[in-house]
Amino acid sequence: PPRAKRRIWPWIVVGVPVLLFGACSIAVVSSVGGEKEATVTSGPVGDEVVADRGPEFSGKLDHDTAAVAGATITRDDLAYTVGPLQLIDSVLGSYLCSEVTIVNVGTDQNDFNGYMDWHVQDAGGAIRNSTFGADRPMLNSGRLAPGGTATGNVCFDARAGAAPGTYVVLFEDTFSLSTDRLAWVSTL
Repeated sequence: PPRAKRRIWPWIVVGVPVLLFGACSIAVVSSVGGEKEATVTSGPVGDEVVADRGPEFSGKLDHDTAAVAGATITRDDLAYTVGPLQLIDSVLGSYLCSEVTIVNVGTDQNDFNGYMDWHVQDAGGAIRNSTFGADRPMLNSGRLAPGGTATGNVCFDARAGAAPGTYVVLFEDTFSLSTDRLAWVSTL
C-alpha cells in the first residue's frame, strides 16, 4: 500500500506553545533565583537597628532592608546611597528631594531607573510616587558599566508642605519579580 503522508502542522501547533512555555519558565526561575541579599555597607548606624534588616519604621515589610538616610545599601551588584530628604521650594512648587548615588560594583552592565522605582512614605504613612520638577538635577535612567556611577535627585510632591516626622525613601525595582524593598529613613 502507498505510504500515507504525515501532517506536520499538528506538531507545530502543539510544539511551539510548549517550547515557549518552557523557555518562559526557565527565564522566571533564573531571574528569581539570581537575586542577592541586600546589605547595608556604610553610613550612619541608627539606634533602632533590628538584626541586619535595619531600623524599624511604620509600614516596614518582612523582607525590607532599611538604613538611616546617608547609608549605602548594596543589592544585585548595585550600591545605592540615598541622602537625607530636604524640603525644596522652587518656582514650580514644594518638593521633598533626596540625592541618590548608584555605583555598579559588579562585573556586568546593570540597568537603573531614576523615576519609576522610587517612592516616599510620608509622616502620615501615605506612599507617593516620585515626580519631576524641582530645581535640582534629576536622577535619569540608563545602564551602568562595571564601576560606573550615576548621581541625581529623586523628588516627591510636597504641595501641602512636609509635616514633621519620619519619612522613608523606598526603592522597589519595577522590572523585578521580587517584592523586597530598600528603605532609607529620614526625620524632618
